[in-house]
Amino acid sequence: MKTTIRHGLNGAETARGTVVIIDVFRASNTILMLLDRGASSVIPVMKVKEAFDLKKLHPECLLAGERKGITIDGFDMGNSPHDASQMNLVGKNVILTTSGGTRATWHARHAERILVGSFGNARALVVMLRQSDSPFLTWLAVGTEGVSRAIEDDLCAQYLKGIAEGKPQNPDSMIKRIMDGEGAARLRRLGQEDDFSYCLATDLFDFVPELSRTDSLNGFVKTEKL
Repeated sequence: MKTTIRHGLNGAETARGTVVIIDVFRASNTILMLLDRGASSVIPVMKVKEAFDLKKLHPECLLAGERKGITIDGFDMGNSPHDASQMNLVGKNVILTTSGGTRATWHARHAERILVGSFGNARALVVMLRQSDSPFLTWLAVGTEGVSRAIEDDLCAQYLKGIAEGKPQNPDSMIKRIMDGEGAARLRRLGQEDDFSYCLATDLFDFVPELSRTDSLNGFVKTEKL
């Protein structure tokens, strides 16, 4: 399998084969937690208006998301794995729109498969990829709003790629660098430090979210436990 790391929305546009969306702060980990708490699917949309329009068609869905890190008015929750961890979502479909991760998902429309990765599901992700017959694998480090590089996404992409290639790295030094970075500083300014423990812990989850294209909602669904 040929592997590469790409960055941002531009990288998503040219990604082929299997694409792993990496948005550590915080869409990747919010999706993981929503599914872990029982959500049937997490439906990524690009725009706030799309989210409200889809809610009108499917009023039973919950709305989750943010812009500039702040929960969108009228939504049920923001883009926070900590907040998601406090909810019982069994049987719920969640519509999610974020500044970077969900936009990158739709820009990666040429991919054969779209998965979600982070430190929190590294082992499960690598197990799945080793069973894949896709000739191409793209680690997509989303970055800040899909425009500028973010150290947390770059380092996580390196971490996941290393494990997949049998060259594991110690995440401790990476996490220290991440905590000294701008993404972590931004969460502190927003008063959202509770998300750190969910975004930076390794192997919290034993599954991989994969984008389903078999129904009208086209959401991320939970794989079987690995």
